[in-house]
Amino acid sequence: MKYALSLCAIAAGVTALPQGPAPSYGGSSQPHDSSKYGHGQGSSNNGSNGVVPFKFPLANGFPNIDIPSDALNQIQLQAHGTLPNTPLPTSLSDAGATTFQAIAFNELFEVAFFTSLLQNLTSDAFSLGPSQYAKNFIIDALTAVQAQEELHLLGANAILSSAKRTPIQPCQYIFPGVDSFDSAISTASLFTDVVLGTLQSAENTFATNGDDVIRLIASIIGQEGEQNGFYRVLGKKIPSALPFLTGSSGIFAFSALNQIFVVPGTCGNLDAINVPILLPLTVVDPPKATDSDVHFKFPLKSDIATVDIAKVVKNGDYSGLKLVLVNQQNKPIVEDLKDIKVEDGVVSFTAAFPFNENELNGLTIAAVTAGKSDFANPDEVAAASIAGPGLIEIN
Repeated sequence: MKYALSLCAIAAGVTALPQGPAPSYGGSSQPHDSSKYGHGQGSSNNGSNGVVPFKFPLANGFPNIDIPSDALNQIQLQAHGTLPNTPLPTSLSDAGATTFQAIAFNELFEVAFFTSLLQNLTSDAFSLGPSQYAKNFIIDALTAVQAQEELHLLGANAILSSAKRTPIQPCQYIFPGVDSFDSAISTASLFTDVVLGTLQSAENTFATNGDDVIRLIASIIGQEGEQNGFYRVLGKKIPSALPFLTGSSGIFAFSALNQIFVVPGTCGNLDAINVPILLPLTVVDPPKATDSDVHFKFPLKSDIATVDIAKVVKNGDYSGLKLVLVNQQNKPIVEDLKDIKVEDGVVSFTAAFPFNENELNGLTIAAVTAGKSDFANPDEVAAASIAGPGLIEIN
């Protein structure tokens, strides 16, 4: 109870922040207590659009860390734990290998995000209000998270290497809209929600294909859940959003990372990951906790998308498309597209958001699908999608 009260006091003590300066994704400032752990920021250069992308490696050499090594020991010290010392799998199914590659791709992004967030906190680019106790506690917590995500990546790539599959190399990253501590924590909570849903799909893939890693992935799901409860409390929400968390799919997670955070053309071996990238779906007016019609839009073309809308839309006929909503562990909700307009290469439409009947709290994933109009689970939705994910968070 004392811990719960202390955490609530921290959340209350972190003031509502004004819009601060744009985040710095480079520079010489080090994360909290970096002299102890040997960690630091990735390098950066201003791009042509003025945004400063985050680049690896970190000061400790990550992601190029030998196992074992002194650098690994320091990461484990910071993470409050170690990589598993049980034997690595020597084989993976094709689907299992692709799933681990997608996991590694996400973990690299997460390390970049939390390293950048720590740099902004320790350099005071992001304010945490007047409470030094709150600032120290939050930085200590995020410092552990950063290192834990480093171990997740090192573990995933070690498994891929042991199974004679291709490990995943980093990209460069940007973090649009992350211009304050509040917006950073909101973003962290949102992508962690997506990760928690995606790892459900990963578990199903591993179980279906006989890959003996289910216990390992379950431990990561628990760790990510602990993280998100912390982020939700910092955002002044109850720690657990739902009784049964929203499911997702590797297609949705991989698409979202590439659409939002990855600088196109900067990835070491993106083509090694056999997962499609959807057209981006924008939720123009995010819904509230009530029934409403919501405005969405998506482009007919995207430089990074690997789906081809021309294969499913003929002669401008969009009648075969549906808007599908994935929430909790319930059967996906299928809605018709209404008020469809096409202008300057962008399709806009409205669709019903039936909040009241379905209690659409927490994460809802929206996607535009073609061909099917009935779905059993998020993987079926993702496989039929041409645009998505539209990410909606309520309560």
